[in-house]
Parts: sequence; C-alpha cells; structure tokens
Amino acid sequence: MFFLLQEEIDDFTTFENWFTNEAIPQIEAVGGKCLVMGVDAENENMLHLVMETPSVEIVQGFMGSEEFTEARKNAGVHVDTTHITFLKN
Repeated sequence: MFFLLQEEIDDFTTFENWFTNEAIPQIEAVGGKCLVMGVDAENENMLHLVMETPSVEIVQGFMGSEEFTEARKNAGVHVDTTHITFLKN
C-alpha cells in the first residue's frame, strides 16, 4: 500500500534529521519504507512524503500514537495540517 503525506513543517533540515534517525527505523521495523521525501519547490515549509506500508492500520497506528505525534511536533511538524492520501496501485 502506498500513501502520500503532506504537511507543513518549520524547517526541512530539522525534520529530515528526526525522520531519518528516529522515524525511519520505526517504520522499517514494521515493513514500511519512504520512497520520496521533499518540500514544495514554491513553499519550502510544505513537506511531501511518498511511503509504502503493509497496511492502512500501520499508518493509523503511527498517526494515532501520542508519542509519535509529540515527536513530530518536536521536529517542527504542524500536525494540524497533515493530509494523508492512500493511493491505489
């Protein structure tokens, strides 16, 4: 299953450091992976991630976790702007 995540962030370098060092190992541990990560060419505070995961439930588990949400906030994510689109193959 593939999904597109879009959200506002404060700073890409800060987010990328957190995501690479803390989030990716957790995501890979459950069979997920990040395929593309970058910011909008016209708005460097708009993050775009394309990810692959074994199920919707795994995504919901991460996004519903208070601990993961707090870590995202600490990495500069504006969690109220998060939009996830599940993609068909």
